[in-house]
Amino acid sequence: MAIDSENYEPDIISVNDEDGNEILFELLERYETDEDVYVAITRYYETDEEIVDGDFEVIILKVENDGDEEYLVEIEDELEYEQISDILMTKVEEKYEVEYFDPNEN
Repeated sequence: MAIDSENYEPDIISVNDEDGNEILFELLERYETDEDVYVAITRYYETDEEIVDGDFEVIILKVENDGDEEYLVEIEDELEYEQISDILMTKVEEKYEVEYFDPNEN
């Protein structure tokens, strides 16, 4: 399934860093298990210049909920990260018709 670029409206999420600065990310994909929620995001670029210069790194994070609000955290367990990353990257590749480049592959 490819994205229709003419009608595409990105799902933007706002994240505040440790210094309180707002950073915008595009939600590429979401994956839920019975216990957890995970997301694949990339930095959101607004201007043509930012888009051309952007690296479009895909970041895989876990969604935590403290009752009042949701926040994103790194997946610390290596096996969990590998499994979730494979699932989310497969979904991203299919949705956007892109091929994932793994710098660790020879």
